[in-house]
Amino acid sequence: MKTMNAWLAAIAAGLCLTAVLPAVPASAAGTQTIYMNASGSDAASGATPATAVKTLERVEALVAAGPADQDVEVRIHAGTYVTQGITWQAYRPGHTISFMPDDYQIGGGGSSIAARPVFQNARASGSNRYIAGYWFYACAGATGTPLADGGTSGLRFYYLQVQYYASGGISLDGSAGSCGGGYNPSSGPGLPSARGLDGNTVFGMVFTSLGNAYTGGLCGDADWPRCGYGAIVLTESSGNRIANNHFVNVRNSENSYIHAIYVTHKSSSNQFTGNNVTGVSSDPVKVRDASNYNTFDSNVFGANDFLRSSTPPAAHYLEEVDTASGQCSSYHNRFTNNDLGTYLIGSSANLPTWYLYPAGATNPGAAGCPALPAGETRLTTANNAY
Repeated sequence: MKTMNAWLAAIAAGLCLTAVLPAVPASAAGTQTIYMNASGSDAASGATPATAVKTLERVEALVAAGPADQDVEVRIHAGTYVTQGITWQAYRPGHTISFMPDDYQIGGGGSSIAARPVFQNARASGSNRYIAGYWFYACAGATGTPLADGGTSGLRFYYLQVQYYASGGISLDGSAGSCGGGYNPSSGPGLPSARGLDGNTVFGMVFTSLGNAYTGGLCGDADWPRCGYGAIVLTESSGNRIANNHFVNVRNSENSYIHAIYVTHKSSSNQFTGNNVTGVSSDPVKVRDASNYNTFDSNVFGANDFLRSSTPPAAHYLEEVDTASGQCSSYHNRFTNNDLGTYLIGSSANLPTWYLYPAGATNPGAAGCPALPAGETRLTTANNAY
């Protein structure tokens, strides 16, 4: 296995995996292009490189005000954008909204760009502490706007770098309690989501230095509450493609909670393929609560090097069912053809391939959860190797 420094050097050189290219439909005629530049102005129109805007907040306003029948390409100039995270609620039903380097040629891979734009968390002006939250938290649209009741959001992220965010990188939340209201299921126990925020793509990205090990604070600190949950978190979000990304140093100092990919609460039919994952302080992959038909295939796991400080123990793939909260088991998930990396630092044992909690290949979960469909099991694994 490559060392951490080797992985970072490869990323800096733009050597991302190229075995799987993004399936991106041709842009519709009259695609709206919005330009961003770290030295731009939010008083500008964003219509040309010379009139580039500066923030994603301004981009969101332009998307909301723009033509509903066009795709959107947000072309981002290389540089470092020091900014707190955004809560995103602007969508174009039936169309895509893509965030990418301004010189990116769709389908051209990482070699088509000169450098990645970097989004780095801001610090509070008074305390100088990193601000809480995710870089990009997408939730259902406000009342009276597109996707107020959920649906296909069509967000696409290509070849950007995200770093120093306390909660994580991208959170896609299609639940009934989305947009900061806490999780509120849109359907009964074990049933598919009745809302969703679906059909998104995350490709060729770098997620690094995420979680409170890098932002300070603790998950349970009343004075400085900072807790990482995942570089990518899916909540009632299905049909997403997450491929060819690098996850490097995703850690909480408590060695708990945070994951490279966290698929939770009725998030189904997602693909996590061809990614590099190293330096995660808990389970690199976690699945929870009626999230079915997800595929985790052909990923490379480096030294994910801390034991969880809680029960259940860490594993490459964890499905944890909180029966006390009425959660149900997931089924027909696949963890296959993965390179499982090296043993845990400070331990002579390899990180286990998988762990189901509570145990039982057909355990349905809490009382009141439906039985798994006939012939189904919670997880299938094959061809994973250290």
